[in-house]
Amino acid sequence: MSAARQDTLDAARGRAAASEETAAGERRPSCPACNQPTRGAAIERHGKYQLFPCSACGLQFWEPREMPDASWYEQMYGGRDVKLLPLEPGHKYFLRDPLAPGCGELLEIGCGTGNFLAAARSAGYSVTGTELDRNAARFAKDRLGLPRILPLSIAEFVKQQRSESFDIVTFFEVLEHQARPVEFLEQVKSCLRPRGYVALSVPNRERWLTGPDVLDYPPNHFLRWDAGALRSILIAQEFEILSLREQSAGVRHTAQMINMSLRTGLMRTVAGESSASFRDVMQMPPEQAAALQRAPTMRESGTEMLGRLKFAACFPLAIAAYPYVQARGHKGTYLYCLGRLKN
Repeated sequence: MSAARQDTLDAARGRAAASEETAAGERRPSCPACNQPTRGAAIERHGKYQLFPCSACGLQFWEPREMPDASWYEQMYGGRDVKLLPLEPGHKYFLRDPLAPGCGELLEIGCGTGNFLAAARSAGYSVTGTELDRNAARFAKDRLGLPRILPLSIAEFVKQQRSESFDIVTFFEVLEHQARPVEFLEQVKSCLRPRGYVALSVPNRERWLTGPDVLDYPPNHFLRWDAGALRSILIAQEFEILSLREQSAGVRHTAQMINMSLRTGLMRTVAGESSASFRDVMQMPPEQAAALQRAPTMRESGTEMLGRLKFAACFPLAIAAYPYVQARGHKGTYLYCLGRLKN
């Protein structure tokens, strides 16, 4: 059986099991964005987690939700401190947004290795960042000369830096990780000066997918946003929406979707039974996950190389298919927003 077919069957079984549990009288959870109780059954299940849709605001959220600690992020995202990553589309949208302030004191939550902060500094902003991964924070300080990088959560930053306020707070690819998004946005607001700005990006739930996105599962991601759900929570938190942009699917995204749709299970067969996707590794106990994240064997390195060659071979197909993808209006990964406090 192919890996794609197995994923489809697993998802169907999860939905059926979740429906049975809800029908058996399980308490329906409330939406973490608008606090309205859900009406329908879970639409997906993975491990101990169930995904619920909110009919009131449009958010999809996983239950249960408990954010991991800093050591988890260091373990799962280790290796980011060895090179400067390129800017993501959300970063570029903000730096080119004519409605963005263009200067001022900027705080980035979840700044990683500081690639965006370095670009924002060059664009004229005075920058500060927070980052749970201490290795990434160290890279930003030592390699990029960004002294104001603090290894704190936003809650810890608010408690320790009560006197500080900023003209703009950014959080790119952060909101989907939050267990309590309203509390997170209230903490963001406490860091802002009157009429301050927020800029953010999240994975667009309506992006074109031909299979499961292994990163988009708990305890990595707890929330799945679309434009309507994002607009709803920001307006409820007294922000006015200045810009809202959905990335369109480009050639690279098209190649990724072709690659995903052509999964045959060969890579898993070559890698052996011990092979596990990141989606599975995320939910393992730390010791078990660490064993799978050891230095790769020659066999595993060869499998990774085969995967890269397969992906590269998808680009000619993607270029040929791209006019059709454009005509269909397929969306890419990133949903970007710029907002401003009303008061």
